[in-house]
Amino acid sequence: MKKSLVIGLVLIIALALAGTPGQAQRRNQAVIAIWGLPTRLVGSSEAVAAYVLLQVHEVLAGTDDAGRPVARLAEKWDRSPDGRVYTITLRQAKFHDGTPVTADDVKFSYEFYLHPRYPIASPSLLEIEGAQEYRQGRAPQVTGISVVDPRTVRFTLKGRYAFFFDQILGRPNYIMPRHAWEGVDVARMLEHPYARKPIGAGPFRLTEWRERESMTFQAFPDYWGGRPKVERVILRLIPEPATVMAEVRAGNIDAGQVLPDEFEGFQRNPQLQTFKVPGDVSFWFSFNHQHPFFSDVRVRRAFYYALDRELMVKTLQKGFGQVVNSPTHPSLWQYNAGLKGYAYDPARARQLLSEAGFTPGAGGILQRDGRPFRARYTFLSEKRYLDQGLMIQQFMRQVGVELTLEPLERGDFFGRFFSPANSSNIEVAGIAWFNLLLPVQFEFESNFKSTGAFSGIFQYGNPEIDGLLNQTSTAVDRGAMRTLYYRVQELILQDVPRVMTFRPDELWAVQKRVKTPPVKSLAEFFRTVNLWEVR
Repeated sequence: MKKSLVIGLVLIIALALAGTPGQAQRRNQAVIAIWGLPTRLVGSSEAVAAYVLLQVHEVLAGTDDAGRPVARLAEKWDRSPDGRVYTITLRQAKFHDGTPVTADDVKFSYEFYLHPRYPIASPSLLEIEGAQEYRQGRAPQVTGISVVDPRTVRFTLKGRYAFFFDQILGRPNYIMPRHAWEGVDVARMLEHPYARKPIGAGPFRLTEWRERESMTFQAFPDYWGGRPKVERVILRLIPEPATVMAEVRAGNIDAGQVLPDEFEGFQRNPQLQTFKVPGDVSFWFSFNHQHPFFSDVRVRRAFYYALDRELMVKTLQKGFGQVVNSPTHPSLWQYNAGLKGYAYDPARARQLLSEAGFTPGAGGILQRDGRPFRARYTFLSEKRYLDQGLMIQQFMRQVGVELTLEPLERGDFFGRFFSPANSSNIEVAGIAWFNLLLPVQFEFESNFKSTGAFSGIFQYGNPEIDGLLNQTSTAVDRGAMRTLYYRVQELILQDVPRVMTFRPDELWAVQKRVKTPPVKSLAEFFRTVNLWEVR
């Protein structure tokens, strides 16, 4: 009898420790709510794609907050006295299929990203000798990247380049296995199985991708940085914020964003931990700069004066956010805190539009040369973009500009609309930029240099900005770089390649059973998933 009682107590305790079957199944698994899934992982400009690539892929090196080089797949390097030649020794790392990472894979990956038919080429990669000729289809290979032996690769630059480690060796120049892409036509890369199931050298393998539902990642035991502490991670698509919060409260997901007016309630929940950090994302909209209305800087400045951006933060974010005057994240040393932005002044907006030749027309809409000032405002079909669009539409109507809101689903927006090939059909487009995923120089070059991807989409160019960004790459010290970056930010504010609205604070709730490292940004939150511990 006593023996039976003891056995029964042991079973009860064991079951209590094990929890429900669902809890046991999730014991070493983390489910994260995500607002969107990537339309593609190769050649993508989406932030959600960048968060996925952080889990799957790896780069050669990067830099820390102080700008010092940090080794990743590169174990060590030597630099020539003139700063032009870097000889990289690879560590003994593996891809997810068990094959070693080799110098051939490195050369292949960089030539893949520089291929004439690859949609997005980083301007920094053109600092490699022979890269420009290869990109233009005038050379069969990049002469400045040479394989010395299986674990040694040599980069030869056109000249000294201050951003070699973060811009050339760092994100988004991930190393891919050559054998996985052998013989593939780059123009048709999205049709290749690799585009849906990449083979990387990062901490997790992408094991399942359910369209419009979820992406599942499994810990890679042979990751060079050590096996992740969490065995499985699921990114679950939940675009509706109210559903995210309900699922967090119910314990069905482990981490999700919280709306500003609900944040205090989540802070009081004993089952949850919360964090609030300055947002990685800043919202903005830009124009087709070849459009007869938007080619005039007075018109673009009028948009700034017409917007009450402080009211947007109060209304849409309940005060959890800041008005934005610079595209650079405020935590970075490159950020120009002294910028004086545009105050809300609709009278000044009307004056600028009048100076640009617009006069009152029918229905209160301005016109010039008989053409009413009407434009399409296209944006991602998500609540946060719609809410902003409605306020922007209202502000602009008050100064005589009629915006027609055009929401597009994510696949249509990024797959068709948001592309240099479609630039002539763009009038005004609202979107967001996620800082801290890529180096600052890359951000500036991609967004504001005339050769950058975003400048191509909006047909924007400013020779002075181009020249300043060229100078930063050869600046002798941080002080000289800071002066150049500050001037670039001043020009961006003056010339208005885009109208920057606000930066929302990141408000997240995480189940207490999940132990995460302290983070200062959303990018760091996703970058450290391999260090999470699930109890």
